[in-house]
Amino acid sequence: MARLVLCTLALLVAGGSCDPLKKIWPQKPADPASLKRQVDLSTLFYHIHEPLHYEPLKTIASTWEIEKNIEHYSNVTAVKIYVDLMEYGLLPRAVPFSILDEHHQFEAEILFQVLFSAKDYDTFYKTAVYLRDRVNENLYVYVLTTAIVHRHDTQGFVVPPLYEIFPSYFLNGEVMTTAQRINTHGMHLVEHYPMTYIWNDNVVIRWNLTVWPYFSVDSPVFYWTHDIALNTWYYNLQVAYPKWLASETCPLVKDYRGEWFWYAHKQLLSRYYMERLSNGLGEIPDLELHGIVEEGYTPGLLYHNGIPFPVRPNHFHLYQQDFINEIKAIDNYERRIRDAIDVGYYINNLGELVSLRTPESIDVLGRLIEANADSPNTGYYKDFITLWKELLGNSIVHEHAYHQTTVPLVLPSALELSQTALRDPALYMIWKRVLNLFNLWHQQLPPYKPEELALPAVAIQKVETDKLVTYFENTYVNVTNHLHMNDFERKVVVDDVSVVVQVPRLNHKVFQIRVHVKSEVAKTVLVKFFLAPKYDSHGYEIPLHLNTENFFQMDQFTYDLPVGEHVIKRDSIQNIWTIDDWTSAHEVYEKAENALHGKGQFVLSQAQKIEGFPERLLLPKGRVGGMPFVLLTYISEYRAPKVQQGTGFDHVVSPGYGSGARRMSDEPFGFPVDRPLHLWQIENLHNIMLEDVMIHHKPTPEVYVPHTDTAN
Repeated sequence: MARLVLCTLALLVAGGSCDPLKKIWPQKPADPASLKRQVDLSTLFYHIHEPLHYEPLKTIASTWEIEKNIEHYSNVTAVKIYVDLMEYGLLPRAVPFSILDEHHQFEAEILFQVLFSAKDYDTFYKTAVYLRDRVNENLYVYVLTTAIVHRHDTQGFVVPPLYEIFPSYFLNGEVMTTAQRINTHGMHLVEHYPMTYIWNDNVVIRWNLTVWPYFSVDSPVFYWTHDIALNTWYYNLQVAYPKWLASETCPLVKDYRGEWFWYAHKQLLSRYYMERLSNGLGEIPDLELHGIVEEGYTPGLLYHNGIPFPVRPNHFHLYQQDFINEIKAIDNYERRIRDAIDVGYYINNLGELVSLRTPESIDVLGRLIEANADSPNTGYYKDFITLWKELLGNSIVHEHAYHQTTVPLVLPSALELSQTALRDPALYMIWKRVLNLFNLWHQQLPPYKPEELALPAVAIQKVETDKLVTYFENTYVNVTNHLHMNDFERKVVVDDVSVVVQVPRLNHKVFQIRVHVKSEVAKTVLVKFFLAPKYDSHGYEIPLHLNTENFFQMDQFTYDLPVGEHVIKRDSIQNIWTIDDWTSAHEVYEKAENALHGKGQFVLSQAQKIEGFPERLLLPKGRVGGMPFVLLTYISEYRAPKVQQGTGFDHVVSPGYGSGARRMSDEPFGFPVDRPLHLWQIENLHNIMLEDVMIHHKPTPEVYVPHTDTAN
């Protein structure tokens, strides 16, 4: 495919990815059919802004017709609707796509139904090839990825990371413009471009965060809000659990999607809050209906058609004439949720009153607040989160601009795209407000009784950790796939120039937590680690019952505990909820193609799972000299989930979305800090321990990390 130099390891200043320790994933070698699918589908993501260049694919695209092969699809209605859409007008290529726009979402839903309902892989693949050049490329990648993730016959396919498909969503316009110029001139004029240098056969662009207009008040946590892997992870969550995907098609409700919606965002906000404290910033500002959003946001990003992302100015007033309708709608929709929480029941779509006072109702509440396709009543409990995003994003909707009079043209803000939403500090203000609704519901539940939290016969004697050290390193993102190909490159389907961007990011040294335990019985237990700030932004120690909402779950695992004294040792890299960097698309393609021709082996595993949280972001930055945090260690008796984890799918290659068998245990997400936890509840318990830990931030030259230079 592309001639790209795999330079990441050699260029890393100091990376945890160079450490010899690795987690072990269940794995198996790919069979020829899987290899063929990996190679074939990967080519569809190659230079997505351009038409197909491979002759075999061009042949399929010109000869396959959906309508004439309608018997090969189980959802005939969706096929007929999509054929009509193609006749009357689809969203054109090279314009922005927003899944939050109802017209764009409808087109995406129907396209997904067409792809998902293909009765066999051959039909699915030919349909994907046929639509590759006929569909808006942003919509196409989103829907194709979602279909691949949820179809049974495409499990194990390694989806290219979004930042390699669309790097312009992650790198500012200055960087991408420089990359395009380098692509045009080759290496001949590199010395005339600032922030560039040549390394082997690559042109490297240094990403400068401090030049106007990308410097903002929130810049101390720029490394977090603009982290490329973190933003890709957030996008992938929406692919795994699309708001619009109903259980009639894919039973995501079995996975407690509403509870996961709450917990994923609670985790996100907890981590962001600790980064703010690490950098001396204040509390996350409250968001008021008629207030002022003091901090503006200038994304510095450009859409592929050259139009810049919308900007929110500083001191953004919400109390103004243009926003009256939106503010009223938000107020009404939020009030309906608060009323349901206060009275203890919601109204379903049949007009029946259903209790919200059971612990399991967190899942229903999450579906109501997200207003997803599995909500019990989308007609009454409506989507106010999207309204907040449209309002605070200051986005532009061309109400009278349509493509072929049917498809509205929009200009979404960074807040309205899941791959860029984390960049805007307003997102965390929105989610602080939303999570307050969940907190209000949790406060209606009775506090856990000490006996519900206890684990008799098991006592934690002490907890030790290695020195916790964070540092910054450089990573390198290859943007060549985004750049236009010249005539020669199109003929041979090879990139002649390789352009990579040097991006700083946060990392930490591998650390180990050691839990000294004394047990009177041998049993299987569940071990959890949580991290929270010790002091608030004013320097006051945060009481446990108030700090509950700030705890970030670092790890969770089962352990066979023997009788007597024992030390549970857990390395940070053993965490199965996190992953290392996603492997570059070119490397995956090259390995699969070689294995297909008998050269080497291509291994299938969940090491590249799309919803994996970046392993290097387990720890907040901390401070030079150390910053105190609270480490909560909790051991409970293992309670198997209602459906055993891994049931009904091959856990080696599939994440099991919609299986109802993804949970490790029967405990609620975040237990025991999912509800306010007071000291009186745990003061006499021996299976839970709160320990102060210090997180030290070090300049990179002071950090020793084993490093192998592969340049020679």
